[in-house]
Amino acid sequence: MNFRDQIRHALQAGPPLLALATQEEDRALAALKAALDGEAYTVWNCLTGFSPETRDPIAALVHTRRLENRVVVFKDLHAHFQLPGVIRALRDLYYEGLASNKLVVLIGKLGEVPTDLSEELAVIQPKPPDGSELLAVLAGAHPTRALPVALHETVLLALRGLSVTQAGQVIRRVLASEGEFDEQRVLREIFAAKEALIGQLGYLQFVPPQGELSGVGGLGNLTDWIEKRSGLFCQTSVDAGLPIPRGILMMGVSGCGKSLVAKVVASTWKLPLFRLDMNVIYSGACGSPEAAFHTALQTIESVAPAVLWIDELENGLGSREGGGLDQSHLFSAFLTWMQEKPPLIFVAATANRIEMLPAEILRKGRFDQVFFCDLPAGQDREAIFRIHLQAHGASPEDFDLEHLVTATDGWTGAEIEEAVRAARIDAQVTDRAMTLRDIGRHIRTMVPLSETMSEQIKALRNWAFGRATLASSNKRR
Repeated sequence: MNFRDQIRHALQAGPPLLALATQEEDRALAALKAALDGEAYTVWNCLTGFSPETRDPIAALVHTRRLENRVVVFKDLHAHFQLPGVIRALRDLYYEGLASNKLVVLIGKLGEVPTDLSEELAVIQPKPPDGSELLAVLAGAHPTRALPVALHETVLLALRGLSVTQAGQVIRRVLASEGEFDEQRVLREIFAAKEALIGQLGYLQFVPPQGELSGVGGLGNLTDWIEKRSGLFCQTSVDAGLPIPRGILMMGVSGCGKSLVAKVVASTWKLPLFRLDMNVIYSGACGSPEAAFHTALQTIESVAPAVLWIDELENGLGSREGGGLDQSHLFSAFLTWMQEKPPLIFVAATANRIEMLPAEILRKGRFDQVFFCDLPAGQDREAIFRIHLQAHGASPEDFDLEHLVTATDGWTGAEIEEAVRAARIDAQVTDRAMTLRDIGRHIRTMVPLSETMSEQIKALRNWAFGRATLASSNKRR
């Protein structure tokens, strides 16, 4: 239901007082005009009034009875609610309007409706603009320049969650800049606008787009799952009734690529990524944990489509000592939200200690799939070495990859990355190219997680067997 239909539906009840709770006056007036089928209306604001004698809000409300038009619109009248007589005048108009069919419409960001007016004033919270409204923004944003039609579908999806005003500002900024219209540049502008909407919430952070599927070593089953669904996460799929990806839970050994994949999902699907920090929510620095958590979920809904990344889910919503009622309430709220959330929010959650998560969160219907990220097999370690050698300016063909793979059996991807990084630093200090010997030296001195936490990793593998899908298409021997 678009904004016009929201108003039309409300008018069927014949309310004498109607509030359109939005700062977007042009959009509200256009929707009202369409809902009224072109019926004329009179508009008041505090600068011009209906006439110089009616700039005072109380005088204007009293004068409303003498206006010829049935519908009267007041802009920003809520700013005068504290004046004695304004609420009284509105209530009088309400009871008179029940008989006269007069309609008074308030436009503005209302905030909290005064208690004395709560039963008389019908309030409409407009939904974000739909595809047709956003397409109109694209068409009218610039007199001579326009985005290529080939970018429309991607841009329209990314613009969802922004107001008409915000979308117009972003597109005008893009069109006013020089050069070709690069898709990534346009998306950066849109994501920056969504980041600004998040504001100063300390527990919800925007994560800039980074990484791509080719930069994930191993995890073939998981990356294939992401790639196959990249075309499904759009409004067209929602309208067609297709199954929209809801989310994935990636559990497994720390350092095996779970957080990297959360970032790659967003960049591959061309969506903004927001990370929810449960530690900040529990700290109480942003108010009560329950209120902060609900605000976080409402905020992410307001900027959809988006990816919500919850790192180490077990620490935020699992069974931990001293969790108390707050944690129980948050867990219940999260389960309900996962079941009922809007379709264009994808949840990418990670967990290192799956035994701490309640069984309810793992059942089908919450997440589309639970993936187990094990220590990388030999083929996966070779792929990881290739990625990091190339990232540090080295050619993988100049190294004995078979030797490196054998020497790092039981290593995580993060440990392999650190060995290559440390070797590059050694080479840089002496102004020479990185060698196999440099990497080998760090491999010999590092103690992998598989040795320091062997019991925990074994228990994790035992749990995952038969319960989770292997993220890698290559099995460890």
